[in-house]
Amino acid sequence: MSLTGLAFLACFAAGCLMALARHPVYGLVTYIAVFYLHPPSRWWGETLPDLRWSLLAACVTLMALLLSKRRAESVPLFRHGVMIGLIAFIGWIALQSLWAMEPDMQRELLFTYVKYALLVALIYKCIETVEHLKMVLWTHVLGCGYLGIIVLETYAGGRFEGFGGPDINEANSGALQVVTGLATAGALFLIGRWRERAAVVGFAPLLVNALVATISRSGFLALGITGVAFNLFSPRKYRALVRVLSVAAVVLLLALSNPVYWMRIASIKYAGEEIEGVDTGAGRLVLIEAQWEMFKSHPLGCGHRCTATLSPYYLEDHHLTGQGENRARSSHNTFMSLLVEQGIPGALFYLAFLAWMGSRLIVLRRRLAQESEFLATMYPAIAASLVAITLGDMFVDYLKLEVRLWFIAFLMVFMKLTQEAAQRTVAPAAARRQHAGTAGRHASQA
Repeated sequence: MSLTGLAFLACFAAGCLMALARHPVYGLVTYIAVFYLHPPSRWWGETLPDLRWSLLAACVTLMALLLSKRRAESVPLFRHGVMIGLIAFIGWIALQSLWAMEPDMQRELLFTYVKYALLVALIYKCIETVEHLKMVLWTHVLGCGYLGIIVLETYAGGRFEGFGGPDINEANSGALQVVTGLATAGALFLIGRWRERAAVVGFAPLLVNALVATISRSGFLALGITGVAFNLFSPRKYRALVRVLSVAAVVLLLALSNPVYWMRIASIKYAGEEIEGVDTGAGRLVLIEAQWEMFKSHPLGCGHRCTATLSPYYLEDHHLTGQGENRARSSHNTFMSLLVEQGIPGALFYLAFLAWMGSRLIVLRRRLAQESEFLATMYPAIAASLVAITLGDMFVDYLKLEVRLWFIAFLMVFMKLTQEAAQRTVAPAAARRQHAGTAGRHASQA
């Protein structure tokens, strides 16, 4: 067994033991770390036992939660509308199994979303304080840094699609994952001490280089909207510094990119026009038109991945990919995937999620106005990451993107922590008013 494999085993065991002995958040940190390390796809993982490491970490975290003595939450889990919606969506997926064109794919989607619902609950329950949130967010940033190291060590030209892991082992999803890491790192830099800032400065080039290696147009657009949102939502105290960091980020991107990258990015300006010899994404627009026809024939949806199943009947052959009988075309738009594959209910679930997300971000914006503490400083990263993921939905099918669920849970945690902070502020003020009233009555009686 390699030294790296032994180090992984030692750290994994330590994280699980700390979850049981100290606090469940250490199990959550271990889960997120395993998501990035993903032993089955690493050379050093070949000699490790063939275990489902992420599932094992999640089970230990759940056990730690059940065994721990925890205080009552100010905002119970199911008071968040998105959690009710997630459970309802799972129920709809289960019902669709009765008529899904690809039953195996439908079961896979069902199991995935059951896992995601449990994951959101674990994140929400484990993060009880600002320090817990900080630990988890740093794990996310360090994990993205590890992806950057993989690119640095293995990139050999072309479009990089070797991040590893079942959820990000593809250029577009890997790029979006890194963008959320960059947003989080930026906020941690603002609020961090000098050592934390030094760590962010060291990791930033790795993350930007990884993003460039994907040559992802959706990743580039996500990065752009992230920068705009981050600047808009930053606390006043840090706005000048954020402007400076934004310029530095642009300089870093220009320094690490190359003509091949910018040639692909430049194709965005064609907006899907048919240009000979240039990949403008025109095929995606044709696919969306075909998906609309698919939806009209299956208003209640035809099950997960049925877009690919139906595509040979709705698209000309030159729009398909693959070989022989396997030629097909998968969806490249999350909303259209839901509309075709989960039908009208699926589309409504997505729109309801966007409405919930927008309303919660507005509420948080009001609560955190004029604040410069940790939550107010991290808010731009959470908001920008969710906006970036939503933008990415327009170009890629991110129905099963796990990082979306992380940030949904983080948004729920922000709502909980800000409400608890407000209650801590109100309680002393109420006590002082009560004391003043009592003193006034005594004085009048005297």
